[in-house]
Amino acid sequence: MSLWEAVSRFGPPLLIVIGASVAVYGASSDSPKHFSRPRGWQWAWVGLWLMTAGEAAFGDDRPWFERAWKGATALLVAVAVAVAAFRRHRWSAGQVARDD
Repeated sequence: MSLWEAVSRFGPPLLIVIGASVAVYGASSDSPKHFSRPRGWQWAWVGLWLMTAGEAAFGDDRPWFERAWKGATALLVAVAVAVAAFRRHRWSAGQVARDD
């Protein structure tokens, strides 16, 4: 396998997994008041998660590397959304408690 073939085969999946890792970091470090529920194009995250999770779980004819990176991406996207939603819930509960 030439260098270009290796880069073109492993590069994009690694960038996608790194991007999902950045989403987890952003969800855990950004202010909870910036979390928004999906509206409009943000539903693409749901599509991305469903597509990658489905192909990782049921992609029988896919190579193991492809199933592994898609599974890792699906897991990281789910973790990012769960962390952001949990932090938003705690933040909004704290806001209500301060208003009382």
